[in-house]
Amino acid sequence: MTSKRPLVITQTIRDSIEVHNFIYHILLTKAEEVDCLSEVTLTNEQTNFFKEMIAESSRGTKYKFIDIGRSSLFEQCSQIIENSDNDDMFVEQSERIAHDFKAQHDNRMADGIVIIISFSMEVNEERSRFIAILKLDYKSVLQQVRDPENPTHVTFKEITDSLVEDKSSIQKRAIIDIGDSFNWDVIAVERNRAAAKQDTDVAVGSHFKKFLDVTLLMDNSSVTRKVISHSHSWAKRQEGIVPTDIKARVISYIEAHDEQNINMDDIRDLVCNHDDVERSNQLSVSFDEYMDAIEFSGVQFTAKANSIPNKEKRTKMKTNKNVTIEWQGEMQDAGVTRKTVNGKTTITIVADSVDDIS
Repeated sequence: MTSKRPLVITQTIRDSIEVHNFIYHILLTKAEEVDCLSEVTLTNEQTNFFKEMIAESSRGTKYKFIDIGRSSLFEQCSQIIENSDNDDMFVEQSERIAHDFKAQHDNRMADGIVIIISFSMEVNEERSRFIAILKLDYKSVLQQVRDPENPTHVTFKEITDSLVEDKSSIQKRAIIDIGDSFNWDVIAVERNRAAAKQDTDVAVGSHFKKFLDVTLLMDNSSVTRKVISHSHSWAKRQEGIVPTDIKARVISYIEAHDEQNINMDDIRDLVCNHDDVERSNQLSVSFDEYMDAIEFSGVQFTAKANSIPNKEKRTKMKTNKNVTIEWQGEMQDAGVTRKTVNGKTTITIVADSVDDIS
């Protein structure tokens, strides 16, 4: 049996998902307390639906816990998994998770339900347990029937059909691995976050990230994107260089060295190259200082060209006359020049032909 810790959840692993415990608690913005339930009964169809939701959640952004020793969520999930035969423990810890979720979100949070699921998957020929947390809109999808004799015991009514019709009601999703099955601790997804934000520091909102108490996992895909964004941010602070050109240059370099090892010294030498040796040295010092400040100096990674969104490869400008100009690569290569004199900017475009694409 292999001991290698995989980074991704493959389709084979997704197909092995089994749900063991399921509960949800109701979060109303105007209510001070969480409306906690003690039992939720699912049909086979509903169970299959939530297995599908767990599987979709596995395609999110990967994180590590900032500090396992002080993470309430890690402790709560550990208690559930380490006491997998104790249904009361599952309910008790799920309530704590729901309370912490509500506490970490402000009054702008939409009314909804927080679902906590204990499930297992077959990883490296072993069945291991995990926790899934899903936040759903309340008004759009919650159709429930409460037991008149025990109001904390509910069954769903037609919730599957409702969710299938409007999966956008699923606001937030997370999978937690408290063991060592994977090379990450948490995978998280948030609604309305563009694909271009995946594997970046803004892949999920600040409230959700604070609740999870995580930091971005530095895999090759996320580092590839960070190299581009950090180089662009550094360039914005420099005089005499065009930040969009620096970004385009870094992207071209990564694409040319796809699947090859790169380090930040290579990027520094690329973006700080200047005909004036003294200016080049000044830029290099500035680059190193900037990367030191954000703890990114000396980072080595394998270039992942496919991890660069197409949107990142394009530069788009809009004038106060409502004219939009867009190109890919460096300005000079695209035949674009820009000059500002006395507050007036002149943009010149040189091309062999111009097509009307309206």
